[in-house]
Amino acid sequence: MEAITAAGLDAALRLAATDPDVARQEARDILDGRRYDETEFPRPFEGMLEWLGDRLRPVTDAWDAFVDWVFGGPLLVRLGVLALVIALTAYVAYRVARVRTGAARHGSDDAKHERDRLDPKELERRADRAERDGDLATALRLRFQAGLLRLDRAGLIDFRPSITSGEVTRRLRLASLTRLANRHDEVAYGARPARPDDLADARETWPQLVKTPR
Repeated sequence: MEAITAAGLDAALRLAATDPDVARQEARDILDGRRYDETEFPRPFEGMLEWLGDRLRPVTDAWDAFVDWVFGGPLLVRLGVLALVIALTAYVAYRVARVRTGAARHGSDDAKHERDRLDPKELERRADRAERDGDLATALRLRFQAGLLRLDRAGLIDFRPSITSGEVTRRLRLASLTRLANRHDEVAYGARPARPDDLADARETWPQLVKTPR
């Protein structure tokens, strides 16, 4: 504390003994020194941004001029531009709707082609062969697919290759169909081994389901 006081007293004495003009000049010299200059930070993208701005300036200038002309012009001009924007928006929406409708129609045609290509009788014959060969899981899967195709041909469902057993059971809400679907899903997706009673139930129940009234 005493050292700080002594240093401050010494500085005060020297400052008092200094000519005011000299003190002001010394202060200016200190402030003009490097330590008080504004710090310059590197700007590695400055040149690139300036180049890009120069290239885009004609576009931005033209857009600004167009906006000024539209909003500063006569009422008929503004109404015409508004009508053009609405027409373009409607056209784009129409084209998007057409594309989506075409995709949906194409998907429907593919489903119909797949439905017509598959023959439930052929699937059942393949299921019989798989069952004789001991491949009960394949036999159950083929009988399930044949059963869905028969439901489609009876007008009870709309078959498509991606249809799920859940969709079918929710559509028809039949306990026997739910039982068949659960057995199929346990074997096809749950890795449960197929049993002979699964196949027996499928052979007996599917023909009854096809006769179910709508």
